[in-house]
Amino acid sequence: MTLNDYSTVQENPPKFRGDELNKRKHSSFGMKPHTLALGECYYEKYWRKRGKAIGEPIRSIIPSFLRPFSQYGAVANQIPLGSKVLDLGCGDGNVTQLFLEKGEVIGVDVSQRAIKEAARRGVKTKLHDLNRLPLPFGDKCFDVVVLTDTLEHLLDPLAILDDCWRILNKRGRVIITVPNFARLENRLKMLQGDPVDILQWEKYGDEREHFHWFTKGKIEYFLSKANFKKIKFVPTGLSFGFIFGKLGFPGLAKMLTVVGEKH
Repeated sequence: MTLNDYSTVQENPPKFRGDELNKRKHSSFGMKPHTLALGECYYEKYWRKRGKAIGEPIRSIIPSFLRPFSQYGAVANQIPLGSKVLDLGCGDGNVTQLFLEKGEVIGVDVSQRAIKEAARRGVKTKLHDLNRLPLPFGDKCFDVVVLTDTLEHLLDPLAILDDCWRILNKRGRVIITVPNFARLENRLKMLQGDPVDILQWEKYGDEREHFHWFTKGKIEYFLSKANFKKIKFVPTGLSFGFIFGKLGFPGLAKMLTVVGEKH
């Protein structure tokens, strides 16, 4: 299957599953044009501000036996060999390039600046705004859909998860990383009455300009609403995130890495 096969836009956009989802206003069909236009400006501004990613996605000083538990190593470790992978919100491809050894990978992003850099890194790319749904791919096209540090930047996270379910094959999986609002550090700050809200505010944000915040329970709920099964949290982050995960308390880690199966 070629890139063009993946990228074919359906003449009749696919409907969401069931009457209930069809009636929901979670897709871009229910968004006003000016809202989507503002979103596109936001992402270009984000990449101009962020610039090209500096450094390695997994630091070379990390021993090989610990690499699967680093933030992005944990994601790559959940992708089976020979998979057809779609990386939504691939940005400049700094992380996406880790997945190339797993199989055929396509990266999608709305920023032309970021997409050009991702292509330079050897990633097949497609320019598309993830807030415009349905995604321009046919049903059951991919084995794995990845969203690393992406869901919190989208206008409607549940809508994109619905469409991820559609484009995954029967045994497909979605792999997500999101910052954890309820991390231990923030719980302690909450007790002092001054938590970091991890959204857009200068003093109180993390300068990543997020639209949403997530906790373990919230991302699990979203995946369940999108009909994903066998939801599991992967120990992630050196060193405390990994430790919390191994002890059975991933909800205390700074980052959450979660996997949901289609069936």
